[in-house]
Amino acid sequence: MIAASELFRGAAPYYARHAVPYPEDFFRSLVRVCSLSNRSRALDLGAGTGQIGIPLARSVADVLAVDPSDEMVQEGRRMAEVLGVKNIEFRVSISEDLNEPMSSFDVAIIAGAFHYMDRATVLAKLAQMLKLDGCVAILSRKLNRSEPKEWYNAMLSDIKEFWGGSFPTGPVAFGPVHTVSSQEVLRASNFGEITKLRHYYEHHWSIDDLLGFLYSTSLAAPGTLGPRRDEFATRIRRLLLSYSPSGFFVEQGQVTTLLGYRPRVRTD
Repeated sequence: MIAASELFRGAAPYYARHAVPYPEDFFRSLVRVCSLSNRSRALDLGAGTGQIGIPLARSVADVLAVDPSDEMVQEGRRMAEVLGVKNIEFRVSISEDLNEPMSSFDVAIIAGAFHYMDRATVLAKLAQMLKLDGCVAILSRKLNRSEPKEWYNAMLSDIKEFWGGSFPTGPVAFGPVHTVSSQEVLRASNFGEITKLRHYYEHHWSIDDLLGFLYSTSLAAPGTLGPRRDEFATRIRRLLLSYSPSGFFVEQGQVTTLLGYRPRVRTD
């Protein structure tokens, strides 16, 4: 298995350009359900290049976006400047090391990076940094349907074969395997009162877009591929064209959000 520090080397510009955007109604729901306003402060952990933090900044007072990759942070700052978003700060740090004043934030969002973290440690830190009525939002994606059928699963199988039968992160495609689910970890934390939201999306891909997306992930980041990049691209193009000679694909899926709150104390 490749060291975690190398998994995303060179991925940042591809992540900024090719990561699947989060549905607009997700942001509306987050603002409504977490009672966010233009006075609220948000914390985005494992922020990447700001796919959550930058859109959310338009609805809150400010966002602190934290990622362990200097490349991701630099690209996030560039994207925020291009988009004219000034109320977001990007910082290089692992989430476990972050120290912010107590009760600083109204919401903390972790999208796609929770399984890379020491989850219990991060949630314990958030219990200090979030206001008493603050919430934690943990996001995950799930593919529901692809068109043509099976191209997505076939692509993952081919990538696994390319790497000799195991992905760079181990036996599953995206991230390490945990025996305890994110929901169970959240329920055992200070944020044990949980609400679940689902938002559906449809995304259209060309082969070039798909390759760009793969270069943004632990499956095929430039630092992971090294000198095998051309070999990888040729192989994936051949496979995808066998499913769609036109070179276009559709992915339909859902974003599931676990919203964790501190249990309400009964006064009666």
